[in-house]
Amino acid sequence: MVPKIPDVFSTHTAARFCRVTPMTIIRWVEESRIRAYKTPGGHRRIMRADLEDFCRRAGIPFIWEDRVELDQVRRLLIIDDDKSVIDAILDALVDSGGSEDAQPSWEVEHTDNAFDAGRLVSSFRPDFVFVDLQLAGVDVARMARAIRTDPATTHARVVAITSDGSYRPVEFDDVLNRPIAKRAVRRITDPIPIIKST
Repeated sequence: MVPKIPDVFSTHTAARFCRVTPMTIIRWVEESRIRAYKTPGGHRRIMRADLEDFCRRAGIPFIWEDRVELDQVRRLLIIDDDKSVIDAILDALVDSGGSEDAQPSWEVEHTDNAFDAGRLVSSFRPDFVFVDLQLAGVDVARMARAIRTDPATTHARVVAITSDGSYRPVEFDDVLNRPIAKRAVRRITDPIPIIKST
C-alpha cells in the first residue's frame, strides 16, 4: 500500500523531497523563497502546495509517486468520546518537542463508537490504536484481540486510555493515563515524532 503524500512538511521532509539538506530548506524559507509557517513549538512547516510552487519556480523536478516512499507516514486511530483527550493527544503529536530532522508525517482518525472503530481498523490500517477502556458499547479487549489477529494490523500498537493508572489489560501494549501528558504520548510513539495531518 503506497502511503499518502503528506499535506504538511517539516523542513527535513521537504529536504528529502527536494534532494537537499534541511539547512538549505531553512535558508530558502528565511530568504522567503519558500512560504512556511511556524508551529507554537517554533518548528517550521511547509504546505504541500507551497513546496510544489517553489519546485516549479526553481526548476526542481519532482514526481510525488517516486518520492513518497522516502517519507514514512504513520497512522493513528483514536477511539474515545472525550474531546479533551483527543485534543491533548493531537497537541502532543503536533508539538513533538523533538528534532525537526526526525519528523515523518502522521494521518490521524478518531471515532467515538464501535461501528466506526471496526470500519476504521479495517480500512485505515492504523499503526497505533489509542482506545478508551470506559467507552460505552465497545468491548475493548475483544477489539484489541481482533486487531492482533488481523494480518493487516498485527503490527499495530494498541494503547489503553484509562483513569486508573494501576490497570493494564493483557491485550494492550501500553497504557495512557488521564489527564493526558504530552511526554506520555511521545514515550509511546517514539522514536516517531509527529506532524498532524488533516
